[in-house]
Amino acid sequence: MIAIPYLTALTTYFSYGSLFVFDQVRDFFRKIIDWWSASNMQGYAPICLGLEDFYIRRLYLRIQNVLIGLLQVLLMLGLMWLNATPMTTTKHSNGCLNLGSYNYLGFAASDEYCTPHAIETLKKYSPSTCSSRVNGGTMDLHNELEECVANFVGKPAAIVFGMGYVTNSVILPILMGKGDLIVSDSLNHNSIVNGARGSGTRVCVFQHNSGLPKGAHQVFCEQDRP
Repeated sequence: MIAIPYLTALTTYFSYGSLFVFDQVRDFFRKIIDWWSASNMQGYAPICLGLEDFYIRRLYLRIQNVLIGLLQVLLMLGLMWLNATPMTTTKHSNGCLNLGSYNYLGFAASDEYCTPHAIETLKKYSPSTCSSRVNGGTMDLHNELEECVANFVGKPAAIVFGMGYVTNSVILPILMGKGDLIVSDSLNHNSIVNGARGSGTRVCVFQHNSGLPKGAHQVFCEQDRP
Protein backbone atom coordinates (compact mmCIF):
# COMPACT_ATOMS: atom_id res chain seq x y z
CA MET A 1 0.00 0.00 0.00
CA ILE A 2 1.44 3.36 -1.06
CA ALA A 3 1.45 6.01 1.65
CA ILE A 4 0.08 9.36 0.47
CA PRO A 5 2.10 12.37 1.65
CA TYR A 6 0.27 14.57 4.12
CA LEU A 7 0.71 17.65 1.94
CA THR A 8 -0.87 15.88 -1.05
CA ALA A 9 -3.80 14.63 1.03
CA LEU A 10 -4.28 18.05 2.65
CA THR A 11 -4.28 19.96 -0.64
CA THR A 12 -6.66 17.40 -2.19
CA TYR A 13 -9.17 17.65 0.64
CA PHE A 14 -8.84 21.42 0.63
CA SER A 15 -9.52 21.53 -3.13
CA TYR A 16 -12.58 19.31 -2.75
CA GLY A 17 -13.88 21.39 0.14
CA SER A 18 -13.32 24.69 -1.65
CA LEU A 19 -15.01 23.39 -4.80
CA PHE A 20 -17.95 22.08 -2.78
CA VAL A 21 -18.51 25.37 -0.94
CA PHE A 22 -18.05 27.50 -4.07
CA ASP A 23 -20.49 25.44 -6.11
CA GLN A 24 -23.03 25.35 -3.30
CA VAL A 25 -23.05 29.15 -3.44
CA ARG A 26 -23.44 29.05 -7.22
CA ASP A 27 -26.36 26.63 -6.95
CA PHE A 28 -28.01 28.82 -4.33
CA PHE A 29 -28.07 31.81 -6.68
CA ARG A 30 -29.03 29.51 -9.55
CA LYS A 31 -32.14 28.37 -7.66
CA ILE A 32 -33.13 31.99 -7.05
CA ILE A 33 -32.73 32.85 -10.74
CA ASP A 34 -34.62 29.74 -11.85
CA TRP A 35 -37.43 30.46 -9.40
CA TRP A 36 -37.68 34.03 -10.66
CA SER A 37 -37.53 33.22 -14.40
CA ALA A 38 -39.66 30.05 -14.39
CA SER A 39 -42.23 30.50 -11.66
CA ASN A 40 -44.70 28.35 -13.63
CA MET A 41 -42.48 25.31 -12.98
CA GLN A 42 -42.91 25.52 -9.22
CA GLY A 43 -44.32 22.40 -7.63
CA TYR A 44 -42.64 19.97 -10.05
CA ALA A 45 -40.42 17.30 -8.56
CA PRO A 46 -36.72 17.42 -9.55
CA ILE A 47 -35.43 14.74 -11.91
CA CYS A 48 -32.51 13.90 -9.60
CA LEU A 49 -32.01 14.24 -5.88
CA GLY A 50 -30.34 17.47 -4.84
CA LEU A 51 -27.04 16.04 -3.61
CA GLU A 52 -26.83 13.51 -6.46
CA ASP A 53 -27.49 16.20 -9.06
CA PHE A 54 -24.96 18.49 -7.41
CA TYR A 55 -22.25 15.82 -7.32
CA ILE A 56 -22.70 14.86 -10.98
CA ARG A 57 -22.76 18.42 -12.32
CA ARG A 58 -20.22 20.12 -10.10
CA LEU A 59 -17.73 17.41 -9.15
CA TYR A 60 -17.92 14.22 -11.22
CA LEU A 61 -18.18 15.82 -14.66
CA ARG A 62 -15.38 18.28 -13.90
CA ILE A 63 -13.05 15.54 -12.68
CA GLN A 64 -13.98 13.45 -15.72
CA ASN A 65 -13.14 16.28 -18.10
CA VAL A 66 -9.79 16.82 -16.39
CA LEU A 67 -8.89 13.13 -16.56
CA ILE A 68 -9.94 12.85 -20.21
CA GLY A 69 -7.85 15.89 -21.11
CA LEU A 70 -4.89 14.48 -19.19
CA LEU A 71 -5.18 11.12 -20.95
CA GLN A 72 -5.32 12.85 -24.33
CA VAL A 73 -2.15 14.78 -23.54
CA LEU A 74 -0.38 11.63 -22.34
CA LEU A 75 -1.51 9.76 -25.46
CA MET A 76 -0.17 12.49 -27.74
CA LEU A 77 3.15 12.56 -25.87
CA GLY A 78 3.39 8.77 -26.06
CA LEU A 79 2.73 8.74 -29.79
CA MET A 80 5.29 11.47 -30.34
CA TRP A 81 7.84 9.54 -28.28
CA LEU A 82 7.18 6.32 -30.20
CA ASN A 83 7.40 8.02 -33.58
CA ALA A 84 10.31 10.19 -32.50
CA THR A 85 8.83 12.91 -34.73
CA PRO A 86 6.33 15.63 -33.91
CA MET A 87 2.76 15.03 -35.11
CA THR A 88 1.54 17.58 -37.64
CA THR A 89 -1.58 17.91 -39.74
CA THR A 90 -1.43 17.31 -43.47
CA LYS A 91 -3.40 18.59 -46.45
CA HIS A 92 -4.36 15.06 -47.48
CA SER A 93 -7.69 13.55 -46.49
CA ASN A 94 -9.25 10.13 -46.91
CA GLY A 95 -12.92 9.30 -47.18
CA CYS A 96 -14.21 6.63 -44.80
CA LEU A 97 -17.46 4.99 -43.80
CA ASN A 98 -18.52 5.32 -40.16
CA LEU A 99 -20.37 2.16 -39.11
CA GLY A 100 -20.72 3.10 -35.43
CA SER A 101 -22.45 6.48 -35.53
CA TYR A 102 -25.89 5.25 -34.39
CA ASN A 103 -27.27 7.55 -37.08
CA TYR A 104 -30.51 5.84 -38.05
CA LEU A 105 -31.60 6.60 -41.61
CA GLY A 106 -29.19 9.54 -41.71
CA PHE A 107 -31.44 11.73 -39.54
CA ALA A 108 -28.44 13.22 -37.75
CA ALA A 109 -27.48 15.00 -40.96
CA SER A 110 -29.40 16.78 -43.70
CA ASP A 111 -30.56 14.33 -46.36
CA GLU A 112 -32.41 15.37 -49.51
CA TYR A 113 -34.86 12.48 -49.19
CA CYS A 114 -35.22 11.64 -45.49
CA THR A 115 -35.11 15.14 -43.99
CA PRO A 116 -38.22 16.57 -45.76
CA HIS A 117 -40.24 13.46 -44.87
CA ALA A 118 -39.07 13.62 -41.26
CA ILE A 119 -40.05 17.29 -40.97
CA GLU A 120 -43.45 16.60 -42.56
CA THR A 121 -44.07 13.73 -40.15
CA LEU A 122 -43.09 15.86 -37.14
CA LYS A 123 -45.54 18.56 -38.18
CA LYS A 124 -48.33 15.99 -38.59
CA TYR A 125 -47.78 13.76 -35.57
CA SER A 126 -45.67 16.01 -33.30
CA PRO A 127 -42.47 14.82 -31.52
CA SER A 128 -42.64 11.68 -29.42
CA THR A 129 -41.09 10.71 -26.10
CA CYS A 130 -40.52 7.22 -27.56
CA SER A 131 -42.58 5.62 -24.81
CA SER A 132 -44.37 2.32 -25.31
CA ARG A 133 -47.67 2.16 -27.15
CA VAL A 134 -49.34 1.20 -23.89
CA ASN A 135 -48.55 4.74 -22.72
CA GLY A 136 -48.48 6.70 -25.98
CA GLY A 137 -51.22 4.87 -27.88
CA THR A 138 -51.28 3.29 -31.33
CA MET A 139 -51.29 5.53 -34.41
CA ASP A 140 -52.04 4.73 -38.03
CA LEU A 141 -48.28 4.72 -38.64
CA HIS A 142 -47.87 1.72 -36.34
CA ASN A 143 -50.58 -0.22 -38.16
CA GLU A 144 -49.17 0.73 -41.56
CA LEU A 145 -45.65 -0.31 -40.57
CA GLU A 146 -46.77 -3.63 -39.10
CA GLU A 147 -48.80 -4.40 -42.21
CA CYS A 148 -45.80 -3.57 -44.38
CA VAL A 149 -43.52 -5.83 -42.31
CA ALA A 150 -46.02 -8.69 -42.41
CA ASN A 151 -46.32 -8.45 -46.19
CA PHE A 152 -42.54 -8.31 -46.56
CA VAL A 153 -41.92 -11.50 -44.54
CA GLY A 154 -45.02 -13.23 -45.94
CA LYS A 155 -46.87 -13.58 -42.63
CA PRO A 156 -50.49 -12.76 -41.73
CA ALA A 157 -49.48 -10.23 -39.07
CA ALA A 158 -46.49 -8.58 -37.39
CA ILE A 159 -45.77 -6.51 -34.30
CA VAL A 160 -43.24 -3.69 -34.05
CA PHE A 161 -41.34 -2.75 -30.88
CA GLY A 162 -39.63 0.49 -30.08
CA MET A 163 -36.30 -1.17 -29.31
CA GLY A 164 -34.58 -4.50 -29.92
CA TYR A 165 -33.77 -5.25 -26.28
CA VAL A 166 -37.43 -5.23 -25.31
CA THR A 167 -38.32 -7.35 -28.34
CA ASN A 168 -36.17 -10.26 -27.19
CA SER A 169 -36.53 -9.93 -23.43
CA VAL A 170 -40.36 -9.61 -23.52
CA ILE A 171 -41.41 -11.82 -26.41
CA LEU A 172 -39.38 -14.91 -25.42
CA PRO A 173 -41.22 -15.37 -22.08
CA ILE A 174 -44.52 -15.15 -24.01
CA LEU A 175 -43.57 -17.66 -26.70
CA MET A 176 -41.83 -20.11 -24.38
CA GLY A 177 -42.76 -21.58 -21.03
CA LYS A 178 -42.25 -24.47 -18.63
CA GLY A 179 -41.76 -27.73 -20.47
CA ASP A 180 -40.07 -26.07 -23.47
CA LEU A 181 -36.38 -26.05 -24.36
CA ILE A 182 -34.29 -23.08 -25.54
CA VAL A 183 -30.93 -23.85 -27.14
CA SER A 184 -28.96 -20.61 -27.05
CA ASP A 185 -25.68 -19.49 -28.58
CA SER A 186 -23.06 -18.59 -25.94
CA LEU A 187 -22.53 -15.21 -27.61
CA ASN A 188 -26.20 -14.26 -27.82
CA HIS A 189 -27.05 -10.71 -26.82
CA ASN A 190 -27.95 -10.06 -23.19
CA SER A 191 -31.55 -9.34 -24.20
CA ILE A 192 -31.92 -12.90 -25.49
CA VAL A 193 -30.26 -14.28 -22.36
CA ASN A 194 -32.60 -12.36 -20.04
CA GLY A 195 -35.63 -13.27 -22.15
CA ALA A 196 -34.72 -16.95 -22.07
CA ARG A 197 -34.15 -16.93 -18.31
CA GLY A 198 -37.37 -15.01 -17.73
CA SER A 199 -39.39 -17.58 -19.64
CA GLY A 200 -38.93 -20.17 -16.90
CA THR A 201 -38.07 -22.84 -19.43
CA ARG A 202 -35.03 -25.09 -19.71
CA VAL A 203 -32.14 -23.15 -21.26
CA CYS A 204 -29.18 -24.96 -22.84
CA VAL A 205 -26.18 -23.02 -24.12
CA PHE A 206 -23.77 -24.22 -26.78
CA GLN A 207 -20.33 -22.82 -27.53
CA HIS A 208 -20.33 -20.31 -30.37
CA ASN A 209 -19.23 -21.79 -33.75
CA SER A 210 -18.95 -25.23 -32.22
CA GLY A 211 -20.48 -26.87 -35.29
CA LEU A 212 -23.77 -28.03 -33.78
CA PRO A 213 -25.62 -30.29 -34.16
CA LYS A 214 -22.50 -32.40 -34.73
CA GLY A 215 -21.04 -30.96 -31.54
CA ALA A 216 -24.19 -31.47 -29.52
CA HIS A 217 -22.13 -32.86 -26.66
CA GLN A 218 -20.88 -29.30 -26.04
CA VAL A 219 -24.32 -28.07 -25.01
CA PHE A 220 -24.43 -26.78 -21.44
CA CYS A 221 -27.77 -26.38 -19.63
CA GLU A 222 -28.02 -23.61 -17.04
CA GLN A 223 -30.28 -25.78 -14.90
CA ASP A 224 -27.43 -28.31 -14.67
CA ARG A 225 -25.15 -25.73 -13.07
CA PRO A 226 -23.78 -27.17 -9.79
